[in-house]
Amino acid sequence: MKRALPWLLAGGSAFVLAVSAAAQSLPVSIVECDLFIAGGGLGGVAAAIEALGLGKKVCMSEITDWLGGQASQQGVSALDERPLQRSDNGQLFPRGYSQFRAAIRSRYKGERNPGRCWVSELCFSPQIGAEVLRERLAPFVATGQLVLLTDTVVKDLDVAASRIEAVTTITHVPKDPATGVNSRPLSQFLLDWYDPAPSALFDKRLTRFVPPAARKGHSVEWMVIDATETGELLPLAGVPYRLGTDRQNRWEPDASPEGEDPYCIQGFTYPFVMEQTAQPQAHTPPPNYDSPYNGGYYSYEKPQFSFASIFTYRRIWGAVDGTGVGALSDGDQSMQNWTFGNDWRLSTGATNLIFTESQLRERRQLLKGQWQGGLRPEALQRAEEHALGYFYWLVAGQSDSQLRKVDPNYQKPLYPNYRFLRGALTPMGTDHGLSRYPYIREGRRLVGRPSIAYPFGFTIYQTDISRARQDPILNPGRPFIYLDAVGISQYPIDFHGCIVDENFDPSPFEAKEAPAPSFPYQLPLRALIPQKIDNLLAGNKNIATSHITNGSYRVHPIEWAIGAAAGNTAAFALERDWIPARIVAGVDRLDYAADRELRALQRQIVERGNPIAYPGTTIFDTKWADYK
Repeated sequence: MKRALPWLLAGGSAFVLAVSAAAQSLPVSIVECDLFIAGGGLGGVAAAIEALGLGKKVCMSEITDWLGGQASQQGVSALDERPLQRSDNGQLFPRGYSQFRAAIRSRYKGERNPGRCWVSELCFSPQIGAEVLRERLAPFVATGQLVLLTDTVVKDLDVAASRIEAVTTITHVPKDPATGVNSRPLSQFLLDWYDPAPSALFDKRLTRFVPPAARKGHSVEWMVIDATETGELLPLAGVPYRLGTDRQNRWEPDASPEGEDPYCIQGFTYPFVMEQTAQPQAHTPPPNYDSPYNGGYYSYEKPQFSFASIFTYRRIWGAVDGTGVGALSDGDQSMQNWTFGNDWRLSTGATNLIFTESQLRERRQLLKGQWQGGLRPEALQRAEEHALGYFYWLVAGQSDSQLRKVDPNYQKPLYPNYRFLRGALTPMGTDHGLSRYPYIREGRRLVGRPSIAYPFGFTIYQTDISRARQDPILNPGRPFIYLDAVGISQYPIDFHGCIVDENFDPSPFEAKEAPAPSFPYQLPLRALIPQKIDNLLAGNKNIATSHITNGSYRVHPIEWAIGAAAGNTAAFALERDWIPARIVAGVDRLDYAADRELRALQRQIVERGNPIAYPGTTIFDTKWADYK
């Protein structure tokens, strides 16, 4: 497979940007666009597809060389869905998401579930997911309507007068393919990629994205969408956001009574792919395997799980003549993403992955031109080692941190006939075998704008969607129904809770938060609109959820719905010259003009194949109880 060009630039004069002394001689290309999207995950791609379809010029940056986020570059190519949205031939999915699913199946000659996995109805190779999305956007790149920069990070924002006026990016171009972007895990490259100075391994190209000159003086000169995996643009733009757990209250009854913990976000994961072989393989323990953070953690988790059930859980390729947990064949490939496996959950003030606002200030990353991604490289490295250790445990380990609580004499069997897949032609497509970027379940979550109903800022709360925790007055027996709905989805509130014990004692592994079923729910436009900045929208899991509701709004179909809503809203705002916050002004107070614009936007979203309400479910219906 040919690797896509890491940069595609349009137009522009050049000037010197004083980002750092070492980079002052580098020219900066200037590119005009109607919409800039940071992040090429499912949300970013969905936003681009919608805005491109509405005739807007779109520019998009992506830190890796693959599009698709959790479905590809993060390796979680097992779509997290519920049967309700798959009913009626997928009509309750966004149209673009349904097309994505269909395109993957067509690459497998119509095979509905190439992996015959049991966690999903569609498990596939991450490489196929990336190829499908690249091909989907290729015609727009060819015409210049889409300026796509892969291998690119956002370095800086110019913010003034309640708007983002420019975005500066750095594209890293390998000097030698042998030491390119996928030759080593992310922890070894992260800081280099955010440094504008050329390094021993990478040349750098700086690009400055600005609104079209023809729109100067408009209320909406251009729009910016933060579709990054960790909400990178939120601290750069200076908008309020949350990290970690929330304080317990009426709307968050299962939140921690101990209060907020900004370090305690859901665990993140480096998936990998393993393959069954006819002959035993030689296996050696990876670095630090014997530390309590690694070998002392791994487990099948529950007695009903076994090697076979874990292998088939997210199997991405299975023999045609075999299905189910017990049917394993040579050549079968399994993507591993297991809570008591490669999840990295240790998250304290000294070990957390995503730096808090105070940590960013301490490290001077919020100073002009000093942004380094806002992540702790040491946490990435420990998670990478942890994932490699999990493979070794699966094939050669004999302990089990959880099952030995039940049976102290438990001895896990050995499974030598498996190999760890590495290389450009394998499903992950990396020399090291891990995903290009970790699977991020939770990052920064914006705080929406205050209103009469939300004096502390708009938030999607637990009682708005949970079947287990309903408010007897506000929404008994159904989810909250939003007047500004711009999408729908459903998924259980699913936690991979943090671990705060520095000694990594196996006894407190059980998460404080309990998984819970959800109603089918809506996506409100207010969850995409930050405070302070009028031309910025959230386009990923960085929307205004609580820590608890993030556990449901973080999965594949709703991430696509978020992006589709953001792309439609951005294009609509440009077309009508209305800032998004003005569009939702009629939700909390009488504003006929705003209400008219909101209804027009909702019609546009629906006409483009993005449902915003479930059929037959209103405040007067009792069918909510039937939707499991």
